[in-house]
Amino acid sequence: MIINNCELYYAKLDPKRPNRRFSKQKPTWEVQIRTSDKAVVKHWEECNLKPKPIIPEEGDPYWRVNLKKRIVKADGTEADPVQVLNGNLEEVDPNTIGNGSIGNIRLFQYEYNNPDSSGIASILMAVQLTKHILYKAKPGESFEETETEIISATNTDEDLDEDEEGTEPAKASPKVSVGSKEDEDVDF
Repeated sequence: MIINNCELYYAKLDPKRPNRRFSKQKPTWEVQIRTSDKAVVKHWEECNLKPKPIIPEEGDPYWRVNLKKRIVKADGTEADPVQVLNGNLEEVDPNTIGNGSIGNIRLFQYEYNNPDSSGIASILMAVQLTKHILYKAKPGESFEETETEIISATNTDEDLDEDEEGTEPAKASPKVSVGSKEDEDVDF
C-alpha cells in the first residue's frame, strides 16, 4: 500500500542507527506522518491507520501517525532497512530528511490475532521524497581557547599541619557511638 503526500517528521531511518529510545531489545526505523486535512485523515482511517489528534500549545491542530519497522523480524532474522528514495528513485541519505518534508510512504500491512487484540498492523517499508527539506544539525556550543592554570596538589602530613594566613588546621570531630544510652544525654 502506498500513501501519498505525507508531511514527514522525526525521521529515524539511518540503517546503522535505528531508534533504541523506546526499546533497547527491539530498535526500530520510524517516521511520523502528519496532516491537518480532515479528508486525508479519513483516507488514512480507510487504510487501517489510526491517526491521533494533536492540539499543540502553539500552532494549528493536526493528526499524526507513527510508522515503524523493527530491525529484526518476528522469526529473528535481520530485516532490510527502510528504503529512502527521491522522485527519480535514487537513494537519499536518510539523515538529511528535515521536518516538514513531503513524501510517499510504502507500507506492508497484515492481519494479526492475539489473545487480547486483533487488527491490521502496518510496517514501514519505504519513503519516496517529493519535497526534500534538508536537515542540518544545529551547531553545538563549543569552548573558546583559554589558558589553563596548573597547580601542584600533593598532600602530605606537613601540609595538613601548616597554618595558612592565620587559619587553624581542621580538628577531628568527637566520635559518638550511635544508639548508645549515652547519646540520649548529649546536647549538640
